[in-house]
Amino acid sequence: MYQPSCGGTGARLLCGLDKAVEYTALGIFMAAIVSLFLFLGADVVVRYLTTQSLGWPAEMPNLLFPWLVMGAIVAAAQRGQHVAVNAVLGLLNIPATRVLMLVMQLVVVVTFSYLAYIGVDVVRIAGRQLFPISGISSSYAYMALVYGFGAIALTAFTNILWFLADASAFDQRMTKSEVAE
Repeated sequence: MYQPSCGGTGARLLCGLDKAVEYTALGIFMAAIVSLFLFLGADVVVRYLTTQSLGWPAEMPNLLFPWLVMGAIVAAAQRGQHVAVNAVLGLLNIPATRVLMLVMQLVVVVTFSYLAYIGVDVVRIAGRQLFPISGISSSYAYMALVYGFGAIALTAFTNILWFLADASAFDQRMTKSEVAE
């Protein structure tokens, strides 16, 4: 998504918030993928050397893969690299495009905030289910959904604030990339 310069106090706060969300998402993604590699790799080595399995690494993909996916999704949303369909945007003029983009971001804020709220109940319910070997609650895997939905809602909210803060720069960006007047 487009971000105006980070010159003013409010803009610096939005830049800091966006960077915190992005770096947290990237950290979650990297920690999950490295952990999966190390845990499963250790199990392969132990199995090769002893013909026995550690057991618990087999449960780690169920626990860490949701975090890996949500970290990547949030980082992509922060960078504006998510999948988008721009066919309709090309048919609209700049003011109509801006209104459509703001409405779409508002829908994302409301929808994903609600999903995060509902996800808390899912986490609570899943807390009673334990992985058989490690004894870890499956709620930790479902917490990835709450994190992801909340972070996407926050990203869409900051996008709304960015668009409202610098409409002329947004118009310039749109004329260069997506919309021709």
